[in-house]
Amino acid sequence: MRTRLLAGTALAAGILTSVAGPAFAALTSPEANAYVVSADAFGNLAAVPPTPTSTYPPGGTSTLVGLTAGPYATDSTLTATTAGDPTTGTSSASATVDSIGVNFGPVGSATLTGVNATCNATPSGATGNGTIAGGTVTLPAPLPPVTLQANAPQNTSVSIPGIGQVILNEQSTDADGVLTVNAVHFILLPALNGANLIIGHAQCGGASPATPVPMINAQVASATGAATVAVGLGVVYLRRRGGGTATPAA
Repeated sequence: MRTRLLAGTALAAGILTSVAGPAFAALTSPEANAYVVSADAFGNLAAVPPTPTSTYPPGGTSTLVGLTAGPYATDSTLTATTAGDPTTGTSSASATVDSIGVNFGPVGSATLTGVNATCNATPSGATGNGTIAGGTVTLPAPLPPVTLQANAPQNTSVSIPGIGQVILNEQSTDADGVLTVNAVHFILLPALNGANLIIGHAQCGGASPATPVPMINAQVASATGAATVAVGLGVVYLRRRGGGTATPAA
């Protein structure tokens, strides 16, 4: 009798523990973030918070038609998009703008076209890319303009006289495996407050696929309930044969 009861208990425990799976990623669920522009304040130019933004969860697309704020000016549509799926542990992010102008005050200006940052993550890692179709930084005479490379390799750094440096296709991964991609990152000189200007930001991280919760069929549940009653009656019957004090179920 004791052997039968222990076997039943072990079976129930096995059913309960089988619905939970081990975690294989640092994140507990996939995440993503995207925005098109942001800037610290410098000179008489105000800071620009991340604009427009999209974050997963819940994900979706955020757009803004035209922008004149801080150092930025554009008539193009700025688009930020994120998405994800906890059942597969994947996420994605993108930020795009067709053209945008950047004003550095008396020290120069920049024009960028075809800015695009993307990021795609799975439970095993994330990949991304930050590109521009073209870019030019115009400096005060007699300095020549600086041409920015299209489709630059990761973390391409270019020194800009009187302004600082620009990093193209900037990429970094944190301890949780979350990848950050900035298509264009201007880091200004201390004379310009060491401000950071980012155009095209995409960030994403994957996670272990979520374990699906088993659906219980009504007929299966009914049969399971009947089997439970039968097991209970069987135990009562065995105990009565063994001289126990148990009474039959009503």
